Amino acid sequence: MAAPPLTLTTLLALLVLACDITDVAAIVVPQTIVETDSPREAELVLADEPLVRVGSLDDPDEYLFSNIEGGIRLEDGSIVVADEQSYEIRMFDARGHHVWTSGRQGRGPGEYGGVRLLRGCPGTAITVFDWNLDRITRLDRDGKVIDTRALARTGVQPYGSPTCSPDGDLVFVGWPDSERDVRQRAAVGEIYRWEMAVSWERDDGVVTLAEGIPGTERRRYDGGSGPANWGRSLAFAATPTGVWYGSADDYELEHVDWTGRITRVARWAGPALEVTGAHLDRYLSAYLARYDTPAGRRHFERERWPGIRDGLPNRVPAYESDGLLTLPDGSVWVTVYGWSTPQRTLHLLGPDGLWLRGVTIPAHSTLLDAGLDWVLLLERGEFDEQSVAVGPLSHSRRRRPIAT
Repeated sequence: MAAPPLTLTTLLALLVLACDITDVAAIVVPQTIVETDSPREAELVLADEPLVRVGSLDDPDEYLFSNIEGGIRLEDGSIVVADEQSYEIRMFDARGHHVWTSGRQGRGPGEYGGVRLLRGCPGTAITVFDWNLDRITRLDRDGKVIDTRALARTGVQPYGSPTCSPDGDLVFVGWPDSERDVRQRAAVGEIYRWEMAVSWERDDGVVTLAEGIPGTERRRYDGGSGPANWGRSLAFAATPTGVWYGSADDYELEHVDWTGRITRVARWAGPALEVTGAHLDRYLSAYLARYDTPAGRRHFERERWPGIRDGLPNRVPAYESDGLLTLPDGSVWVTVYGWSTPQRTLHLLGPDGLWLRGVTIPAHSTLLDAGLDWVLLLERGEFDEQSVAVGPLSHSRRRRPIAT
């Protein structure tokens, strides 16, 4: 939707009930609602050419990726990439030259069953989350293993990737107990939604910061359940002052501080969420692109598409389930849900939750890491080959509306 030319920020103080981190008593705490109707500053523009790109079909093997599941840019401009299929962590210098490769499949030190990179973890250059073995491995800047620890010992069982708090402990969303009674909660074909909690790993166990949050939407099948198409999910990200989290029902996030008190609610404007014919056309086109022959495309559109289309919701999620990315100053990048617009849209909120600005990135790219004036993107080529690129951001000379 087009943003009005002026900025209107409404700050409202009110009292709400929030649970203390002991989960024993409810206390009354002040809460601030921050509503941004329009941007305070001009839009950002992604440069046509990146500062550096890594990955090409013509490059040696160490530059070829099969399934990138994370990337970070270090302070000196070096890029670290996690490739899931090869179970490798690779570093490239600021010019894109390969420096080292670490990791392989296995269960020993420096071996992985699954790889995700965690951003902003203090005390080490590179932190790897092994989602398959539920453990954390820390690497130094030379790719050598510092230590490995199992998460089960502290009761950490993440659903999806955790993130690091400022002191290095993990913040995560756990698996809900409610999935055990799914047969009583939903009939075959019905969509239901998990209730989830944001938790924080401490030396003496796990602390619940917020609970009862609407989380992942799932559809029940004969043999079990799975995430629903275009379903909403819980997104979260840690900051110096606490955790931003939201259920993607709308453009809204809540901030819970490290004592478990919800202190701030951020609301802002974004692309319309109601599903239109344009949404369905883009979704159908993505499916048809998988078929090599006209006959295959016609068969899909006639036999399978009606069932997929009729099972979609009336509204798309506001943002991606892994779509929150925080900066050291507490600002947070929000990735708008991918099917909302023809291209991908990012929103930047300030540490106080105010909408600052936005930027549009190519449709077939994914945000891996970012600063205030650059983004690290996963890009996909014509033959689905993968690469990573650092793109500089600059201020546009005029304000322009976010794509709808």
